[in-house]
Amino acid sequence: MKKLRITGTVLLAACVILGVISFVIYTGQDHTAPEITVEEANLTYTEGQDYKELMTGVTAQDNRDGDLTEEVFVDKVIPTGESSAVVYYGVIDSAKNVGTASRTVSYVPAADDAASQDVQAAEEAAQGQEAAETVQETPAETVQEEQPVQDPAAQAQNLVPNGERPALALTAPSTTVAVGTPFNPMSVVQAMVDDKDTSDTLSQRVMVDGAYDTNVPGSYALTFYVGDSDGNTSDPVSFTLVVQ
Repeated sequence: MKKLRITGTVLLAACVILGVISFVIYTGQDHTAPEITVEEANLTYTEGQDYKELMTGVTAQDNRDGDLTEEVFVDKVIPTGESSAVVYYGVIDSAKNVGTASRTVSYVPAADDAASQDVQAAEEAAQGQEAAETVQETPAETVQEEQPVQDPAAQAQNLVPNGERPALALTAPSTTVAVGTPFNPMSVVQAMVDDKDTSDTLSQRVMVDGAYDTNVPGSYALTFYVGDSDGNTSDPVSFTLVVQ
């Protein structure tokens, strides 16, 4: 019986020692994933193209390995609509910890891009022929400056860019929603126009100043404006959200 007690004590001590050793080993290992930082950037990805441009503004740091920017890779690109996609990034440190991040970019399907180029080439050829015929018939006629292309909503609002600055129009100066009803600020944006960017590009750069809570009745003052890819912003447009 005494031998059994001694044996049990030895086994218990061994278990305790092994547990302490395992704990020390575990706490000494690196379990912190590296952090990927993704800066805001106006990027366009065409299906099938190289991922190099998608790495613009992407950096990574690890608590032990330091700078891992060169190790960041694009895991996948998932289209989320006709003109946008989400890019997923990843990076792995020396301890096999994985860091991830993502951001939304403009997206052009490969087939649509080719068709668009064909259409553009045909339009340019037709315009060139028409211009040549016009010059032959009326050589003294002054060539008018090309006007920016507006979307139908912008034309309906007679909306034009403010020089190099974009312009934005809302459906109404205010709206009323019931308490607890979600409010999407984009639902009151009627039209946007710029001297270069399309309305699809501008729709990703709409900004709203002002806080609101649809769970709390009240009147909330908001300000809408939009920025273009050159860094120009539109004049602010005031809007009132009434929650009741």
